[in-house]
Amino acid sequence: MDTQENQMNILVIRSATRILNQTLLSLREEFPNCRITVLAPQSAQEAVAQDPLVDEVFTVPDQRRMTVSSYGMANIARLREKKFDLAVSLYNIDHGLGYANIDRLACAAKAKEVRGYNPRGTFVQLDPAKAMRKSIMEKTTFFWLSVNYAATALLCFIITLALIGEWGFRKLFGKKAPSVVPKPYPSVQESNKATA
Repeated sequence: MDTQENQMNILVIRSATRILNQTLLSLREEFPNCRITVLAPQSAQEAVAQDPLVDEVFTVPDQRRMTVSSYGMANIARLREKKFDLAVSLYNIDHGLGYANIDRLACAAKAKEVRGYNPRGTFVQLDPAKAMRKSIMEKTTFFWLSVNYAATALLCFIITLALIGEWGFRKLFGKKAPSVVPKPYPSVQESNKATA
């Protein structure tokens, strides 16, 4: 068989810089005869291209967030033409939350397999449905946090109004206690005289 046929074609999306080299080494170890293409910001193109573990570099303009829409359908089509066997998203955090846009970009490349790698060197299998669920969860987290803060503020406001209302009610309708001056208790000597 020809070595080109056995060669694993891999796309790595450089979204988490601190684990890039670790992941590239891991991929080279798992797939010794692989060809690695890295999708990186334009500002990192030169540095990534000089890495001996990287065979090819595609770029995204620096001022844009890496998303399917910012990368553009023409560029996505170019990625699909490469017929990647594996697309890899890199995460700076173990759970990968905050990287749904990268997962969706990896899935848009239509690779046979999509993985998300974290700093521990482990990965999770991804598919478009998981990437979409993660995206929805990320986008609604802020919404639910806002709803929680608004509900807490409303509850504090209602409690404050209730306390002010109770205070006002007591001021208007509360009985005033008669001012009674308490008699002093008799001293021990006086009580002895009274009993004698």
